[in-house]
Amino acid sequence: MTADGPRIFVSHLAGVPVFGPDGGPVGRVRDLVATFPADRPPRLVGLVVEVPGHGPVFVPVSRATGVESGQVTVSGPVSMRRFDPRPDERLVLGQLLDRRVRLADSGEEVTVLDVEVHRHPARGHWEADRICARRDRGGTGRHRGEALAVDWSAVTGLPPEEPAACQGWRGGARERRAEEEVEQERTARAMMRTEPIVVPPDATAANALARIGERELIQALAAQVYVCRPPVEPPTGPYLGTVPVRRLLRSAPDAPVAPLVDTELPPLDPDTPLPAVSCCLAAYDLVAAPVVDDDGSLLGAVTVDAVLDRLLPDHWRESEYGMTDPDGTEPAEGGTDAGGEAPQRPATAALFPSGPGGGRDEGDR
Repeated sequence: MTADGPRIFVSHLAGVPVFGPDGGPVGRVRDLVATFPADRPPRLVGLVVEVPGHGPVFVPVSRATGVESGQVTVSGPVSMRRFDPRPDERLVLGQLLDRRVRLADSGEEVTVLDVEVHRHPARGHWEADRICARRDRGGTGRHRGEALAVDWSAVTGLPPEEPAACQGWRGGARERRAEEEVEQERTARAMMRTEPIVVPPDATAANALARIGERELIQALAAQVYVCRPPVEPPTGPYLGTVPVRRLLRSAPDAPVAPLVDTELPPLDPDTPLPAVSCCLAAYDLVAAPVVDDDGSLLGAVTVDAVLDRLLPDHWRESEYGMTDPDGTEPAEGGTDAGGEAPQRPATAALFPSGPGGGRDEGDR
């Protein structure tokens, strides 16, 4: 660790494991996402994490801890929507490494081998300020093939002109699959959280309540426990039913949870579409519903906030409530106005404003 904060080469993050707040595995780092402010070093805004069963998802760097240690932990909830890069975003591993650039002072062509990032001590965010490069092997003299480290401002040809969308994340085959993917993202499998509280049938009410207290959970997940036969980590053994937390509180501490199970609550199939998920939550007055596969295993739970996130318009947190990004900047489309300054906070409007829907909130970016 240096005086200006921890430093790391981005290539060291490729493929490292990512864990959730409870220590459970989430996926692995596939790439890093950066923006390029004018006259400032590139800023690392997030990680692209490959999540089994979901594909690549965006994790804001503000919610990722342990980046410098090579073992990333997510410190808060993250949308399981498939990563869809913005026009001003570039992929550090996919677009910067192995790219040919020129040294600003001599015009010599070099190849980018790695990018060094560090946490800014005052602003708290990550910046990429140095490049590790290799001289053109086709050159002459004793410097042929030599590796060198230079400041970001010492090279030209960056950032890449083509957006990240042109690197296979959008367009081509993805466009041809766009409609299918949209439908998949509006299913119970895409919306579910994979960290519900699960207990075995021989657990007691006290055991179940203790499990809830052991972890930091959103309110929707803390409202019930799911009873399954071992293993009790998703995908579990056979799903037996749900026990609301209010029923646990009314029971004797040593009462087994098996007789407390609500067997009338139907679980959701992973492919249940968004309208049917919404109807289930409303019909049974639920804040979360279990998702169970054809083998009877519990995969996760769909919470009411995930459903609302799909139903409300794009950027609703920003446009209707003026919520700021985690780094404290004021939100607006593109992040700044035409002059590069943070825009004024928008006025609060109605909860359901007019305009096109979409349900995608990316306030963390």
